[in-house]
Amino acid sequence: MFVTGEDHAARMRHELHTPLTSILAYTRLLRDDLPPGSPGDGAACLDAIDRNALRLERYVDRVILPLAATGAPTVREGTTDLVPVLRDAVDLARRVAVAGAVSVHADAPESALVAVDETICRHLVGQLVLWLVIAAPARAHVEIALRRDPVPAVEARVVPHGELTAAPQRRPSDEPQKPGDLRVARAVANLCGGELRLEETAFRLTLPASVLAPAPR
Repeated sequence: MFVTGEDHAARMRHELHTPLTSILAYTRLLRDDLPPGSPGDGAACLDAIDRNALRLERYVDRVILPLAATGAPTVREGTTDLVPVLRDAVDLARRVAVAGAVSVHADAPESALVAVDETICRHLVGQLVLWLVIAAPARAHVEIALRRDPVPAVEARVVPHGELTAAPQRRPSDEPQKPGDLRVARAVANLCGGELRLEETAFRLTLPASVLAPAPR
């Protein structure tokens, strides 16, 4: 994924840790600059970003880097329900969206189970939702839908202010928009058996459905 002629593991560690270090440093600087007695929403948002970045940093060291070294996914037990994962991501995104007057709406079933570790689900969904909210122009609307069939998928797009809700205007498949800052998200989705499709103001993330164990004979 990041082959450049140098040590693969060292290069991947650098690519994954550099943005995390920047996020942690910047959020802590912002927290230090908050005036005493400021509203709690800003501090709570920064705390959530800091906490999730630390969680992702641990996940990179314990799961992603060993996974890349072996080339095969580790066996995991259990499942993750994407519904609470998406709910938490949308709650955080709405706090960020206030600055740009961007609205966020999500539709989801009661549950949507996937055979993926919860930490990686929170990283992928959270990063993608925040990216889309930040990329949205002022007074736009972000539509998010979680589907279970035929495979679990999170689909989201930006609807500019004044545009009626309609079928998304997709770019030709041979000219996809692939933001460079989401390379890691795409790689992680592929490693856990899913797929991430990106457009300029939309994404579709699919993840493998949980498989029920066969009934004893």
